[in-house]
Amino acid sequence: MGDFRTSLLREKFTITDLESPDPDAQAPILALSNRLVVPLISKDKIDIETFVIRTQNMHSCARFAAAILKEFHDNGTIANRVKKFKWDDLWYDVTKGYEKEWNPDIWCTVYYKGRLVFESGKHHPFLDIIEQCDAVNEGEYTQSVVFAETAFKQAGKTVKIDHESNIALVTAVDAVQAKCGVIVRSATGATTFNLTAKQKENGRILYNFTLLSTAAAFLEGIQLAFQVGLFMKKQELNMIEAFSDDYKKGKRSEERLANLNRAITSFEQYYIVQYRPDRPEFKKMVDAAENLALKILEPQIKKMIEDGELDNKDWVI
Repeated sequence: MGDFRTSLLREKFTITDLESPDPDAQAPILALSNRLVVPLISKDKIDIETFVIRTQNMHSCARFAAAILKEFHDNGTIANRVKKFKWDDLWYDVTKGYEKEWNPDIWCTVYYKGRLVFESGKHHPFLDIIEQCDAVNEGEYTQSVVFAETAFKQAGKTVKIDHESNIALVTAVDAVQAKCGVIVRSATGATTFNLTAKQKENGRILYNFTLLSTAAAFLEGIQLAFQVGLFMKKQELNMIEAFSDDYKKGKRSEERLANLNRAITSFEQYYIVQYRPDRPEFKKMVDAAENLALKILEPQIKKMIEDGELDNKDWVI
């Protein structure tokens, strides 16, 4: 394993026009994204390139980063290939199936030296400006907001940019072991844990892209568990029509969550894996989501009781 470090940021930019006479134009504009820097370094340290990924959701960001790392490992440098790299094919491989079918708003952008080299779906153009500022600042990302404000002012527009961010995933890989820490806040509470993995004696090599793929499975599973719990409670209350789109999505969510769990279990079988404090259990998260669902669905349940579709003796709101 070669040295590798990166982190995934959840970000919110709030841009306010301070000079426009139009009240509507002064309303703050929000630009949301998940951001992950992907440093690529060959074993001989000759090929070095860095890409920045921004996506709509966390797990796609981590999974796309893993796909880029594997592509670099298998076929070498990406930015300087004679034949232009097909980013859209790689993004399709990452999102095909459940994501493509049930997340029509998904988007992704990839930047190289501040330049947008790939985009899919609709993203906020302000994110492009921030990446350009980061490239000019030579990687001093924390100063990019100030630089962006200055750039707007030089262009004759005074704006205030507020930046909020929190780390959702941290990964570190060296010659001895691979580590990742996950901090995800969902409707049922925060999930925080650390994972350490090592190669077994004469076992499979543990690559950075393998670790990131597993981290992506956790990130997706944590978010998906809530959707599955909500679906199961709705189904129990006969609030979803059989074979409707909501029903199909719910069933596919259950299947997807089971597949993610199997992928994580497979990772645990191939490597020596330790968790602190404990391995997150999707089943417990689904149960917690079902309990929360009663509060979320309270208005609909009350209406069903009023309409005689539920017996009020069976439900306490």
